[in-house]
Amino acid sequence: MKPASRLLASLASLAVSTAASVAHAEGSDITFRARTEVTAYKDNDATNVLTPGLRAEIENVPSGWAIGASLLVDVVTTASADVVSTASPAWTDIRYVPGLDARFKISDVTLSIAGGGSIESDYYAGSGTVGVAIDTNDKLITPSFSYGFGYDLASRRHTPLSVYSLELMRHSLATHVSFVVNKSTIFMPGISAVLELGDQEKPYRYLPTFTEGTEVPNGATRHEVNQLRTSVRLAENTPDLRHRYAGSALIAHRWDNATVRVEERLYIDSWMLMATTTDATIPIDLGTIVRIWPHLRFHAQKGVDFWQRAYVVNETSQGVEAPSCALEIASSAR
Repeated sequence: MKPASRLLASLASLAVSTAASVAHAEGSDITFRARTEVTAYKDNDATNVLTPGLRAEIENVPSGWAIGASLLVDVVTTASADVVSTASPAWTDIRYVPGLDARFKISDVTLSIAGGGSIESDYYAGSGTVGVAIDTNDKLITPSFSYGFGYDLASRRHTPLSVYSLELMRHSLATHVSFVVNKSTIFMPGISAVLELGDQEKPYRYLPTFTEGTEVPNGATRHEVNQLRTSVRLAENTPDLRHRYAGSALIAHRWDNATVRVEERLYIDSWMLMATTTDATIPIDLGTIVRIWPHLRFHAQKGVDFWQRAYVVNETSQGVEAPSCALEIASSAR
């Protein structure tokens, strides 16, 4: 069973980037850049991810505009770690993430717009963002503001959307301020708020249930849970409304051939989930076209306020009976 508090750390993450840029043609201010990137990830939940990516951008610096496009592919091999009592066998899936973005600079104001998608065998998502940034104090201080909208549609593999689907809409607001500390260092604090409306339960997640009086120890293994649980599983069902709030701070420093980037993020939401995330990367240039970077991430969080370690039901000849409080907790009493 999952404990109320979780500690999660990446065991291994390696990225290699190669970049190629084409200088603007003679007599033209337009520059074309292209970059490829490959990231590999592995953790102690038997999850392996290989992520190749490509980005291309056209920019006109004197005119202050740029247009970019990207495509990322995630090849994931894992087993479900969410359902401890009924963990799935190993599976492989591929996710495609296309994106488009543009920015336009008018005097000291930069306007930006971006859109993207995510396509999997059982999950589809689209999002769009508009933003504005204003240079002040000789470009040493730059506040920025953005609004984003997202729409997610989750399903179950091999099941038509007309039979089973979960819809989620997301509105987000964010503001950040970038400070140029010196020619090699920047500092950027920020805050964000997200309003989510819709179905947030996981399509494949079911809750194991237990009879009254069953003691389920903290940190119980899958084998122990299977011995203690009943044959009844409750489909996850969470509230339709969620408010998310976060504060973050980023500091980055550049040396001749390397950059250190450290970010801290504190999070709380209306489900009373609280979390802290520390992320550090050190991109290292190996020549002019190849870059590698070690990546360290630490995450800690507590459970939501309606989470319970064991859900109680009683199996009778007439069917299944459950205390109303257990059902309310399991379904989060919409």
